[in-house]
Amino acid sequence: MPGRTTSRDEATKLLRTVAPERAFYFYKGIGEPLGSASKNLAEFADSVRSIDPTSVKFHLERGDFESWFKLLGDQSLASQVASIRRKNASPIEARTKISSIVSLRVSQLQKIAESDKR
Repeated sequence: MPGRTTSRDEATKLLRTVAPERAFYFYKGIGEPLGSASKNLAEFADSVRSIDPTSVKFHLERGDFESWFKLLGDQSLASQVASIRRKNASPIEARTKISSIVSLRVSQLQKIAESDKR
């Protein structure tokens, strides 16, 4: 997130759990659901760590992750994932990188959200 600071309210909003209809549903391909969904960034970080790498590559190439992060309001995370997409990483490498950046982002947001609570 270079260049701008995330407020505590913004961090809390980005960490929120969304309704099932706004959750991220993992697919291996079109019409091939994996039966795994994430309703917040923390769930996403956990899911993407172990999801089939083919699914990660499928969603990455379509821009699905970026779209979902934008839906949550996290332009920073969307931009980071876009840069991974442009590098055309292997499915396993893409999964590792996405898992890492989302986990790091969740940790950053949790620290901000918990700061100065009174």
